[in-house]
Amino acid sequence: MFWIIRFILEWLIWLILADKKRWREIFPVSFFSGLIAGTTDIIVNRYRLWQYDDHTSMIPELVNTWGMYVVIVYLFIQWLPKQRTFWRMFGYWFLWTGAMITVEWIHAYTGHITYPLWWKIYHSYIADWILFAVFYQYYKIFHFEKLSK
Repeated sequence: MFWIIRFILEWLIWLILADKKRWREIFPVSFFSGLIAGTTDIIVNRYRLWQYDDHTSMIPELVNTWGMYVVIVYLFIQWLPKQRTFWRMFGYWFLWTGAMITVEWIHAYTGHITYPLWWKIYHSYIADWILFAVFYQYYKIFHFEKLSK
C-alpha cells in the first residue's frame, strides 16, 4: 500500500506543479530517466545492491520507474535556472540531490528499502549527482527547449 500511495502522491504533485504546456519539451528527458530507473532495478534484482520490502511483486520497481523518476526529473528540468552559472547550478543540484536522498532516507528509515551488500545511502547520493548531470546534459544536447517555442 505504501508504494501505491507514494505513486498517487507523486502524480498528484505533477498535476499541481508541472507546466503541462512544456510536456513535449520535458517529457523525453523524464521518459529517459524512467528507462534508466527500470534498467537499474532489473540489474539490482540480480546483484541485490538494494532491495525493496515487497519481494513478491514488481510494484516498487514500477512505482520508482514511472512515478518518482519521471515526476522528479520533469520538475528538475522545468525549474532550471535561467542563468546557469556554475554556482547557481551547483546550488540547484545540491537542493535536488538533497531532496532525493531525503526521500531515500525515509524509505530506508521506515524499512521500505534495505542495502544487503556494499551499497549504502551515500552511494545513492553520489549517483543522484551523476544522474541529474546526465539528465541535464541529455536535455541540453538534444535541444528539447526548442520544442516549446
